[in-house]
Amino acid sequence: MTDHHIHIGQFNEVYYDALELFELLESVSEKTNITQIRYSSTSTCRDDVELQGVEEEIAYAQSFSSNILTTKPYLWFIPKYAEQHISVESAATSFDYCGIKLHPAGQNWDENNPVHLTALHQIFRYADDHKKSVLIHCGTQKCDLPTRFEPFFAEYKNAQVILAHSNPVRETAEMVNKYKNVFCDTACITADNFTQLSQSVLDTRKILFGSDFPVSHYFQTHIFEKHLSLKEQYIFDCKKIEIPLETIFKV
Repeated sequence: MTDHHIHIGQFNEVYYDALELFELLESVSEKTNITQIRYSSTSTCRDDVELQGVEEEIAYAQSFSSNILTTKPYLWFIPKYAEQHISVESAATSFDYCGIKLHPAGQNWDENNPVHLTALHQIFRYADDHKKSVLIHCGTQKCDLPTRFEPFFAEYKNAQVILAHSNPVRETAEMVNKYKNVFCDTACITADNFTQLSQSVLDTRKILFGSDFPVSHYFQTHIFEKHLSLKEQYIFDCKKIEIPLETIFKV
């Protein structure tokens, strides 16, 4: 099975080393059933982030070798890169990216800004042309509702859109049911919301497994002050929800 939502890098005051995380995920693969992961770097959220630094981090992550676990990165594209006149196509050539990540709550995308709008079209066009994914952080704020980028879902029909976190469930299910190219993931979803989601989505094969690890561990240990090891957290993340069917597409 594939975990579509893993992170490496700097998250607030904690740095999550890619190779250490991957070795941990490999060591528990028999218990979790996870043999493929898709990851992005939370270092992209640093105020002083530069694309070159993130690429160095991904190059380090890609040095991981395993007969059990395969890894592919997302290019987390941010408005700052567009403002530096970095195109999505040029940035996406550095690695075999599985797709592009958007985090509208973490970065202020403004469709009224011509530079931002051009970059958004580049993101969805790249995914459309290459049949890649666009992983979009979703939430309850106006800026990150699952419907935020709906015009792009309709225009770029070969772009495989994944609505991360499936939050809110109603809007997520609406988009997944409306567009053949729109999927959702279970990263940080509650059991109640997962039940609602699985009852609302017409094709449950479009619900993809995602853990949001190790961000899930950060919140449990640093916010809720629970005492879990990284290994215990990931096993818990994988077992708390049983996905009824595996993904119907490969990214």
